[in-house]
Amino acid sequence: MSHGRTLVIINPTARHGITRSLVPVVASLLEGHIDHDTVLTEHPGHAAEIASGSAQYDTVIAVGGDGTVHEVLNGLMRIPASDRPILTVLPTGSGNDYRRTLGIPSDLTSAVRELLDGVRVRLDVGVVNGVYFANSIAIGLDARVTARAAEIKMSTGWSGLPLYLRALMYILLRRFYSHPVVLSIDGSPPQAVEILLIAITNGPTYGGGFRITPDAVPDDGLLDVCTIDRVGLGSALWRLPFVITGNHTQMSPVKMGLHRSIRLESETPLEGQLDGEVMLSTVYDIHIEPSAVEVLVPRRWRP
Repeated sequence: MSHGRTLVIINPTARHGITRSLVPVVASLLEGHIDHDTVLTEHPGHAAEIASGSAQYDTVIAVGGDGTVHEVLNGLMRIPASDRPILTVLPTGSGNDYRRTLGIPSDLTSAVRELLDGVRVRLDVGVVNGVYFANSIAIGLDARVTARAAEIKMSTGWSGLPLYLRALMYILLRRFYSHPVVLSIDGSPPQAVEILLIAITNGPTYGGGFRITPDAVPDDGLLDVCTIDRVGLGSALWRLPFVITGNHTQMSPVKMGLHRSIRLESETPLEGQLDGEVMLSTVYDIHIEPSAVEVLVPRRWRP
């Protein structure tokens, strides 16, 4: 398919700065195939700023990890739907869970080849407290793991599933606790519960490959929700391998569901992670916007 005029937004700091060395690689792979302009981000939030001014382009390629995709998506959503460019991804980050959702290869050469022959699809977008997310938001233990993973990444350069496993083990052994919260799902009466974590997703994986909601698809107009109630450390450690592979869904105290909206309230600020970016709030007001963004995916992709 024709990509039209394309803007390539590259986060050179993605994956501990390795993406900077990949800039000429991306340029050579696109040269002669796509009419494109390239911009490198210079500070946090810059990708969103750039994307918000991209209405004159037909396609925007986010080059980086899930955090880069998150920023680019939020920038694109500031553009009226009739003028909004198509979004796609070249994965060079640490987690790259959204590229898994889209079926884009992790290898750049293969990714470009697949996207050159790609097709457009309309996908859902999640919203929390007015901020958009492409792939997931998780609240509780997961968010503490994400924050710890960022610290480890800065000091070691680790990435992907090994990074998140190391961070997870640290949190399980040193900062393992549950949270009393009030949940309202799809407008139901609020209910007081105690949770270890709640993950609300638009795709099957988060944390660099954990299959937390293995049946999630990004075009059904619904959010996949995995809630894990209060559980002991030994039980959590025993269940961990099943979460990695997606075989935890029938286990107690795991609850799975498909929903359009979730509201969570906490008396004290509670950690959340939004497409891998850490946030802190006492209220998480979450809903789905069906078919909100047009995305370029490999022709072979099936949700």
